[in-house]
Amino acid sequence: MSLTHDQLQAVLETCEFDRWLGLRIQSLDESTLTVVLPFRTEIVGTPKIKHLHGGVVASLIDATGCYLLIGLLNKRVSTASLVVDYLRPAHGNLVAVARLVKMGSRICNVTVEVTGEDGKLAATGRVTAVQLNVVVGEEGQLAESAGVRGPLQGHGMQA
Repeated sequence: MSLTHDQLQAVLETCEFDRWLGLRIQSLDESTLTVVLPFRTEIVGTPKIKHLHGGVVASLIDATGCYLLIGLLNKRVSTASLVVDYLRPAHGNLVAVARLVKMGSRICNVTVEVTGEDGKLAATGRVTAVQLNVVVGEEGQLAESAGVRGPLQGHGMQA
C-alpha cells in the first residue's frame, strides 16, 4: 500500500533533521517524488556568495530518495550507498526529484536530480537503500521489542 502525499509529509516530520531543514513534499506518484528545500541562511556553506553547503545538498538527495521508497512501500528503509555528483553551486530554494530505477525484493535503487532556484541542475545522486521489515506507524512496537526508550526517528529510524 502506497502512502498519500499528506501521509508521507507526516512521516518526514518524524525526522528532526529533515524537519529542521524545512523539507516539504511537493508531489508523489507511482515512481517519482518531488521535495522542496527552502533557502535559509543556516544552510549556506559559502556566506559571501550564498552557495548552499554541499552536505545539505547530499542530505536532500538521501532524504528524497529514501522518502520515495517509504512512500511506495509504506515501510522504512536504510541507506546502503549514497553517491553525489556536484555539478554547480546550489543557490536559493532547491527542488529534488527522485525517480525509481529498480525496486528489488530487498535492495532498491533511486536517482535524484537537484535544481537550484535558477532552474539549473546543481547536483545528481544515486541512492541504494535496503528495505526494513518495519511498516510505517509500527516503529514503536519495534522499539519496545528491542528495549529502546524514546521515539525512533528518521527514514532509517535512528534513535
